[in-house]
Amino acid sequence: MVVVKKLLILIIVAVLSVSMLSSCATESENVSLGTAAGAGIGAAVSHNKWKGVVIGGILGAIAGEAMYQIQQRAINQAINNQRPVAYQRQTNNGGWQRVEAEPVGAPVVNPNEHTKCQKVHVREIVNGKVVKDTIKEVCKGYKETNTY
Repeated sequence: MVVVKKLLILIIVAVLSVSMLSSCATESENVSLGTAAGAGIGAAVSHNKWKGVVIGGILGAIAGEAMYQIQQRAINQAINNQRPVAYQRQTNNGGWQRVEAEPVGAPVVNPNEHTKCQKVHVREIVNGKVVKDTIKEVCKGYKETNTY
């Protein structure tokens, strides 16, 4: 009975943490929420609470960073190729996550600020449910000079 209770807690916390992680906008938020969720899971399922918090926090931080990197890869690839991009993966609990990035309009070049900006429509889907649907503007700077 104790094992079933711990497993049920683990599944609930994992599902909630995945939805929290995927709705974050920045790398630091992804890592912070991943660390907190992992520490909570570790404390809930471990006999040694401190050991569970430390190990869970480390694993959660890694998961948060991984989700951020997948989002950034999809956004950059959509901008570079000027076509929609999607990444999908299976989760440990048998579900799936999907990140879709689609360029919106043409890139805008601002010669006064030396920037090239592009809007990208980003959707994050977990088990068929859209958990995040945003439009991000990505700007890249460039340098123009006559000297070396």
